[in-house]
Amino acid sequence: ALGRAGPSSLRSLSSAVPLAPPPLAHAPPTELGPLALNRIRDNYGARLKKTRVGRGVGSGRGRKSGRGMKGMAARAGNKGFLLQSGGQTSDVKRIPKRGFYRLKREYLGVNLQDLQSWVLSGRLDRPAADAPITVKTLFDNRLITLRAGVSGIKLLGRGGGQLQVPLHVEAQQLSAPAIQAVEAAGGSVTAVYYSPLALRGLLKPEAFERKGRLRPRPALPPPKLMLKYMDAERRGYLADLKPGDVVRPHEHPPHVDLSARNPRSALPLGRRRSDWEAERSGGGSGGGGGGGG
Repeated sequence: ALGRAGPSSLRSLSSAVPLAPPPLAHAPPTELGPLALNRIRDNYGARLKKTRVGRGVGSGRGRKSGRGMKGMAARAGNKGFLLQSGGQTSDVKRIPKRGFYRLKREYLGVNLQDLQSWVLSGRLDRPAADAPITVKTLFDNRLITLRAGVSGIKLLGRGGGQLQVPLHVEAQQLSAPAIQAVEAAGGSVTAVYYSPLALRGLLKPEAFERKGRLRPRPALPPPKLMLKYMDAERRGYLADLKPGDVVRPHEHPPHVDLSARNPRSALPLGRRRSDWEAERSGGGSGGGGGGGG
C-alpha cells in the first residue's frame, strides 16, 4: 500500500507547493526611468532625412531629379558656379591668392612591443654588438615600407613596460616614454635626421648606382629642426654641438657613411676634372711643370 501511495502523494505535493526560483545576486531593476539608454533620442530636426531622387514623379524629385532640362547643370561633373563664369575667366582664377601651405613631415610609428617581438621571433636580424637598429635595418628586413613623403620612423613607447631585450635604436623621432623604456632595459636611442634625398639614397642605393649617379651626401637638419637634434634630452645626434658651430663635410657625425660615395667625387676644390684625371693617368706632367714655372 505504501508503494502505491508514494508517487501519488509526491505528485500532489509538487502541485500544491510550487518550487521558488533561486534568488539572484543582482536582480535587474523593474523601472529604468527616463534616463535609460533605450530612451535616448536625437532632438527633433537633428538628423535630416536624405532626399532620394529619381524614384518616380510622386516623390517630388523624380524624372529630372530636380536638375531641370539639359544643360551643364543637368550633367555629371557640374562643380557649381565658382568654377564657371559663362565662358569668362572664373572667379577662382581671377581672385588673388595669399599665403601658402607647407606639407607637414610624416613619420611611420614603430612600437617597442613590435621591435621586441621581431627580435625574439627572428624576423629582425640584429646587427653587430655596437651597431644600432636603424631605418635601413627595418627596411631591408621588409618590416616597414616607407612611401613617398615619409621622413623616417618614430619610436613609440607602446609595450615599453614589458621590454626585456636591450635595444640600440636610431630613429628620426623619439617619444619620451620610448626613451625611458629603452634606457631602463639597458639600451640606447638616438634621434638622427635624414633629408628626403639622403633617406632615399640610404634605403635604395641601387637606384643611384643603376643610373650612374653619386649617392647624395647627408644634409644637416633645417634651422627649425636644428635645436631639436641638438637637445640632449631628446637624444639628438648633434647634442655635442653648440649654437654657432660649423659642421664641415668631413666632420659629419659617426652615422654618416661617406665611404659609400663614389671615390671620383673627391675632387680637390679649384681643379678641373679633366686635368685631374690626366694627372692621375700620368699624362699631365707637362701641364704640372708649366704651372710650376
